[in-house]
Amino acid sequence: MSGNKGGGNRNTQTLAARRRQSQRDKMLGQMIANSGLASIPKGPSMKKEQMFRQGALKSFQFAPRGHGYYDAFANKPDTATVSVTTGPATVIMGHSSDTIPGIAMQNGLYQPHGEASLENPPANHTGNATLVLFNPSASDSQVACQYSLSIATGLLTVVKTELRVAQFSELGPVITNASTGAQHADAQPNVNNLKASRRVESIPLRGSARFRNITEKLAVGGLLRVLRYNGGLQLNIDTTGSYNDPASGDATVAHFLEVCNMVRDSTRTRTFSGHELEVTHQSNCYPADFVRSMAFEKDRSFYEAVAAPPYCTIVYLIDDYAASSSQVNNTYEFNFQVQRAARFGPGTILHGMSRALQVQQRPSGEDEPPAKPSDGRHIKQIQ
Repeated sequence: MSGNKGGGNRNTQTLAARRRQSQRDKMLGQMIANSGLASIPKGPSMKKEQMFRQGALKSFQFAPRGHGYYDAFANKPDTATVSVTTGPATVIMGHSSDTIPGIAMQNGLYQPHGEASLENPPANHTGNATLVLFNPSASDSQVACQYSLSIATGLLTVVKTELRVAQFSELGPVITNASTGAQHADAQPNVNNLKASRRVESIPLRGSARFRNITEKLAVGGLLRVLRYNGGLQLNIDTTGSYNDPASGDATVAHFLEVCNMVRDSTRTRTFSGHELEVTHQSNCYPADFVRSMAFEKDRSFYEAVAAPPYCTIVYLIDDYAASSSQVNNTYEFNFQVQRAARFGPGTILHGMSRALQVQQRPSGEDEPPAKPSDGRHIKQIQ
């Protein structure tokens, strides 16, 4: 009897120990499952009422939140992954550093829309705002474009400056028809551009921009507004709804001012003073359209990418401002870092460096894994 009773006690103790071990295993598994979420840097804590008021459209913020997958400065090109199989491609990275100088106030007349008439008289505008559009999805070397106002004979015009990346110069000219296109990168367009090796297709992988105010201390001021926009932007449409010049990307004054007002009025726009931007800030591009972002293209111009974006377009508005001493706007430095996957022609050196891109599929709703921080811990980012 005593032996059976002792055996029963041992069985009871074993069952209780197993239950405790099972609970420990469940807790450990839950900790492992949540470790990825726990390692994601969090923003400042907010009250429930404040979170309810801000809504989903303002869930991102500028803060030192670490570096995510889409940070082109913190991640190497070799770590790029795609959601579906795309075949072998060569991953390349380009960098550009550009200075956006401040300009003086411009005052003049411009035509709001259409031709001048009694019902549609010219309007007057005074300002020196500058727009910078950044999109990594073109098929050539252009990654951004700067628009600013200028005046000639009392009439306002918009001056365009294309910002390009030298490392992407081998991607070839953006021409829809190689036999009739006028823009070519070499001296023999009828020979070299018709070769199979000149057909270079690419897709964007990452695109990031760092920007800071480099104006002298006494003249620092004004506002810079940042908007990450997934929709299309066309700055040169006339009253009939067609392009003035489909390939130029030129902007009319009316549409330039409309985009400026759109950035000012959007609830998703983040506004910063010139003093805040004495410290470098960073913003990253994210996919806006899955099909476009995974479609290899050889003739997608920057303006086509902005009009139908595979990756979102980041709009920077250096708003109207004139320093009391110099009477010009602030000067900003922009550093663009872009990663693309390209298919170069057979027989070329870069074609020999192609490899199959990593394919990674995450369950729906799962957050992107945080990358290890690098030398940019002091950079403030949009998430």
